[in-house]
Amino acid sequence: MKHLQLPFLIIAFALVAGTANAKTYSDKDYARKPVWIEMIKDTSANYFEVQKAYKLYFENHEKPATEQDQIGERTMKEKYPSKKERRLLEQDNSMRIEIKKYEHWRDMMLPYVQQDGHILTPTERLKIYNQLRK
Repeated sequence: MKHLQLPFLIIAFALVAGTANAKTYSDKDYARKPVWIEMIKDTSANYFEVQKAYKLYFENHEKPATEQDQIGERTMKEKYPSKKERRLLEQDNSMRIEIKKYEHWRDMMLPYVQQDGHILTPTERLKIYNQLRK
């Protein structure tokens, strides 16, 4: 009986470790939470899934105004905004930054996207570059 415990424990550990790394999200998750922020940091993320997550999130949430939208507008700013207003302003600012990161990531990854949405790793890019040089 003891000789069966060790293989069973190894298999159980491998299954738990394998499922811990695999993050799967549903469309509801995409719509509720900005999971696209985490997805652009993941090197194995699917390009089309990240785009889908971004679009679904902003179908249910309002995008903060960008700097270009605010140029020329004269808004009355309070000298001492309330804590709630400061918190909302900080959230808007951090979301603006994340949107810019996403747009930069999208533009930088576009040349490396395969038909299935897989993004070439730097190693794969280097291999293709070396093949083209020959």
